[in-house]
Amino acid sequence: MKRDLLSAGGDNTPRGTASGLQVLSSAFRAVRRHPIPTFGALVLLVSFMASSLWILPDYHHSLGWSYTADIWNYLQLAHLTDIGAYQAIYSQPTISTTPGVVAVLVPVWWLIHAAGLSVSFQVRVLHPTAWFVLGPYEVLLSASALYAVDSVAVRLGATTARRVLICAAEVYALYNVVLWGHPEDAIAVTCLLYACLAISEGRWRRTGWLMGAAVAFQPFVLLSLPLLLFLAPRRELAAFLARLVAPTAVLLVLPLSLDWSVTVHDFLTQATFSTLNRPTPWVRFAPSLGLDGFHGATGVMAVGDGPARLLAVLCSVVLGFLLRRSVHKLNILIAAVALSLSLWCFFETVIAPYYVWPAIAVALIGLSRATVSRAAAVLVSAAIADIASNADLHAESVWWVIVAALGALVAVSWPPTARVPPEELDVPQRSRLVVGAGQLSNDGG
Repeated sequence: MKRDLLSAGGDNTPRGTASGLQVLSSAFRAVRRHPIPTFGALVLLVSFMASSLWILPDYHHSLGWSYTADIWNYLQLAHLTDIGAYQAIYSQPTISTTPGVVAVLVPVWWLIHAAGLSVSFQVRVLHPTAWFVLGPYEVLLSASALYAVDSVAVRLGATTARRVLICAAEVYALYNVVLWGHPEDAIAVTCLLYACLAISEGRWRRTGWLMGAAVAFQPFVLLSLPLLLFLAPRRELAAFLARLVAPTAVLLVLPLSLDWSVTVHDFLTQATFSTLNRPTPWVRFAPSLGLDGFHGATGVMAVGDGPARLLAVLCSVVLGFLLRRSVHKLNILIAAVALSLSLWCFFETVIAPYYVWPAIAVALIGLSRATVSRAAAVLVSAAIADIASNADLHAESVWWVIVAALGALVAVSWPPTARVPPEELDVPQRSRLVVGAGQLSNDGG
């Protein structure tokens, strides 16, 4: 087995330093192997920061820079975590997801605090100098999805031209996530796509850890979990579920131990605000949680999103059962993941603009081998869903447009069953081929 050059530097190299260098070396190798998403990430970074610092302020004739409060709320939670106030993470309605994004923002908070940069906590600051660090970091975190999408497209046999087309479409769609300050969604989808690649190679240990990392950032990836569970060998199922739970359990142990009632209540109710985003027909059946004064002096009406999301989970289980024989093919698995992620919008009580991105991001991979007519239909339906999600209308009609566009997107991006490239062997066959060729990784897969 080949040894990495960085690990052969001698016995005097500290183990932690060697591990860190190996991680950096792997990252640089990934960048060299995928120049297309690297260029896409650069375009996204330049366009987002230029829009935030100059274009949007000039367009709206505003005095300050343009940014959303969500990413600053996450940074404030990282500050609270840094000073040991773990119980405060869920004591205010700024986060109702798993706290993976808070963990990755802690090092950025250290840098901002050490440099004495101004921040925008609670009260909006016109020109917070920390934005020169936080803004690019948010983009780089979100751009990880571009590399995951490109890796899957390469595995599916996409040509260079199609990879460029996919990357361009993904950059356009990903801007929605960056704009609203939610890089955790992109990181979760990144881990989910790499988990799908690991499954195609029969590496269940890697799949478990990747899915665990995805859940630690955004639990909506659990909508795709039934698709993976029906693929998992019985002997791997218990270990897979343990790795799935471990990262989130580690992150939640302190908030739960220090303030059990608030943390559990936040996870069970899943509060959302119908007057801040786009309501859907499901809001009529959502339990009312009263007025929330955190979002203003008068407060806004909060409703519980938990029951509707449980319905989405139930549908995902049914979907996984119905497709259990088809998702052995990687292209079918990716299409099924896009369908499962679209359930988030189908059953959501209130739609935020960035909710549509996960389904769009995965469905765009269908461009890898689609015909010209199908590719055009995929791009049009994805654009309609993205534009509709940003429509400044607090009306249920927006939800109907989003659902119709996502439904069309999943349908036209679904691969024809007759066209299966040789790379897309089912999981058991691929595992035997890898073993027979002596190429099986020793990661336990």
